[in-house]
Amino acid sequence: MSRDGPLAGLSVVEMTVHRAGPFCGALLADLGADVVKIERPDTGDPARMQGPGPENRSGYFMANNRNKRSVTLDLKTEAGTDAALSLLEEADVFVENFAYEVPEKLGVGYEAVRERNPGIIYASVKGYGETGPAREKKGLDLVLQAEGGIMSVTGPEGGPPVKVGQAIGDLTAGMQAAIGVLAKLYERGRIGSLDSGDGFDTGDNHDDGSEDANAGAGTEEGASGFVGKFDVGLFDAIVSLMNEYLTFYSISGEVPGPQGVTHQSIVPYQPFETADGRVVTGVPSDDRWAEFCDLLDRDDLREYDTNEKRMEHAETVTDAIAEEFAAEPTAYWLDRLTEYGFPNGPLSDVADVVSHEQTAARDLVWDADSRIGDTSEDDNDSNEDSLLVPGHPLHFPEYDPELRRPAPRLGEHTDEVFENVAAQTTLDEWHDEGAFGTE
Repeated sequence: MSRDGPLAGLSVVEMTVHRAGPFCGALLADLGADVVKIERPDTGDPARMQGPGPENRSGYFMANNRNKRSVTLDLKTEAGTDAALSLLEEADVFVENFAYEVPEKLGVGYEAVRERNPGIIYASVKGYGETGPAREKKGLDLVLQAEGGIMSVTGPEGGPPVKVGQAIGDLTAGMQAAIGVLAKLYERGRIGSLDSGDGFDTGDNHDDGSEDANAGAGTEEGASGFVGKFDVGLFDAIVSLMNEYLTFYSISGEVPGPQGVTHQSIVPYQPFETADGRVVTGVPSDDRWAEFCDLLDRDDLREYDTNEKRMEHAETVTDAIAEEFAAEPTAYWLDRLTEYGFPNGPLSDVADVVSHEQTAARDLVWDADSRIGDTSEDDNDSNEDSLLVPGHPLHFPEYDPELRRPAPRLGEHTDEVFENVAAQTTLDEWHDEGAFGTE
């Protein structure tokens, strides 16, 4: 199994806080990219101090900043901005989630970065994006869940709307930003290959025969005609998740309310109480209804042989199914539904997910090193606490995304990163001028 991920050789710099931007960087880092996180001196990403976990690296921060390196820069100093631009000069990708127009005020807006690196891919994550009347508003996940509509269809049927149990806007915007980065990488390579006339150019060959992911980065030739910036808003992300609700509204004119635990257009498709828990299942097509009736041994339900009939008589159908499910334990129904080939699963909590055999088989939860001291691979002393972080959802036959390093301590890699960016005399000047904060 190769240890080099598909994004090995890709250089990513991020100036992100909280969750949406950091989650984008974490996804890229898991796939092999070298992600350097620029943070404010002294305080860093506010997420470091939010929620339980080790000092300056809360569980919230650990989950979204694994596999990254941290440097500190004070962008309110001229030297700090110069250091940031020097780092970005050699980068492939820049991810930021500052408030609207803040990057420009700090000297790291797209035009300033592009002047130093014409091939840079610049991902901007905002609450409402960079256009439209709401672009200057601050955006938080909870606010955007409400304004973007997803809260209106979530919650007990007939009850008040509730938030989705996870920060769905943050995480979806982060995923969409990662997709945008990959799309722009492809576009940059395609434009570069058209300019060169040599076919698709995947990068510069090294002496060892390997290739860089940064084709065209930092060169006028590779960036000819290329605009590397794109933006995504949490509002955009949540509206996209409304999916068929928007289409249904255009057809019927009806505004849906909270959907509870049922499906808006399929019956049955919901949890059912068993003798000792809950099972979730559904019938995906009409041609399987007779088999479902056989499974339940309920001939009286055969007349509801179309989803249209089952929707019309939903209470009668689901009450009959519920009566059968309540008579046997969860394990019985999971086995029987699987035997008949119907989708099924128990209603799991967090502990159930962590211990699930499929979680282990797919390496979906990683055991992270949360110690405050040295994080080198050869330090295996006992001053160590273990905590879990989410694994990566993509699986490749030749590569397993892995936890190469835990989330960094604030500024842990400042010297390591910048000694490869500038000469020592320049580093000394930056230090003296407060680029890295006051010591």
